[in-house]
Amino acid sequence: MKREYRCLFACVFIVMMAGCSTLKVSDDPTRQIAKDPFQNLNRSIYAFNNGVDSAVLRPVAKAYTQIVPKSAQNGVGRFFANLAEPLNALNNLLQGKFDRALVSTYRFTVNSTLGIFGFMDVAKSLDVEPAKEDFGQTLASWGVPPGPYLMLPFWGPSNLRDFSGNLIDASIFYPINQVTDSSNSRLALFAVDKIEIRAQLLGTDTLINKQLDPYGFIKQALEQNRTNAIYDGHPPELEEDF
Repeated sequence: MKREYRCLFACVFIVMMAGCSTLKVSDDPTRQIAKDPFQNLNRSIYAFNNGVDSAVLRPVAKAYTQIVPKSAQNGVGRFFANLAEPLNALNNLLQGKFDRALVSTYRFTVNSTLGIFGFMDVAKSLDVEPAKEDFGQTLASWGVPPGPYLMLPFWGPSNLRDFSGNLIDASIFYPINQVTDSSNSRLALFAVDKIEIRAQLLGTDTLINKQLDPYGFIKQALEQNRTNAIYDGHPPELEEDF
């Protein structure tokens, strides 16, 4: 019954909030930049996360890239991306982006069937690109500010709005839970998903390590990436580059 209640909750949200987007081309994109009132604590958590990454995640990700063929790695990445398409569709609907919601629905249908559960991105070969949206972006489109910047243990950088959005996304539709009811299988899929994500980021390690302040660099990169995502790749321009 829980799944049915979540679907009902999502439908009510769509009816109430679709079309409520407040983003405009005249917006000041700097309003998406989170303040860092907990910087001392955040830096301590960053150091902790970096230690865990150096000891565990990075070596495992490197081994993964050396053992698993690149074609298989790409297939795994596409599989997990396809699982997120229903959430993309839902969040596009909540933002009143009905054309993009249709794109996400089409991609999920085509890639789950012709693409063999998403291991092949058939939709992209047909020039149908992803229309990624999450509930953090939805909250931003409704005018919710980012709140304080957060460096979360084992999670990484975020802000209060995006972290809350991720929790809401997971409570409505956690993709891995739709694949299997076995707790062991879910744990294995979760681990593979995180290893695949870390493997994709291996190329950024050298760049980050070259920075005088890696913590500040990661914060700035995250905010630029999120601002770009919130405005679907076309953030408002300022007279001076913010």
